Amino acid sequence: MKVIDGFHKGLNAFLRWFCVILFVVMVGLVIAQVVVRFLGVSLPWTEVSARIVFIWQGIIGAAYVIGEKEDVAIDWLVNKLPVKAVKGVSILAHAIVAFFAVWIMIWGGMRNVLAGWEDHVQLMPVTQGQTFLVLPIAGALIVIYSILHTIDIVRASDEQITHHDEPEDVDISKIAEEGI
Repeated sequence: MKVIDGFHKGLNAFLRWFCVILFVVMVGLVIAQVVVRFLGVSLPWTEVSARIVFIWQGIIGAAYVIGEKEDVAIDWLVNKLPVKAVKGVSILAHAIVAFFAVWIMIWGGMRNVLAGWEDHVQLMPVTQGQTFLVLPIAGALIVIYSILHTIDIVRASDEQITHHDEPEDVDISKIAEEGI
């Protein structure tokens, strides 16, 4: 199981740095575009490049967020269930996410990749299909993360699954002091 945990941590680290690098490239492209326009010159390829990098960074970033278990989850009701039910519902949720990733992102994404493989992006040496390639890649990453999370749930003890130590009520005075 250390191999699986190491793979999970390594994949998270790789995707985190990949997204950071894409963000830096995107910011650099936008800054270059602004500076060059200020000098009275136009580099239209920087806008197209920044858009493509933004698409890749956003979609790969979504897969990374799922891998870190930081995606949107409303688990208040699930945590009120018995431990076995929490495990079952969590596994079902990961199965649904994996099904969505396979059906929409991998299968549908590959259809878009193949349909746009010959359509060139204006001002760029890439095609629409190469731009859309991020969908099946991110879908595969999400499926891998769903499998890893399911393995974690199955091997977790009951104490690791329960979150009943969270406070039942919200303290309004703390919200008023901190602000919203």
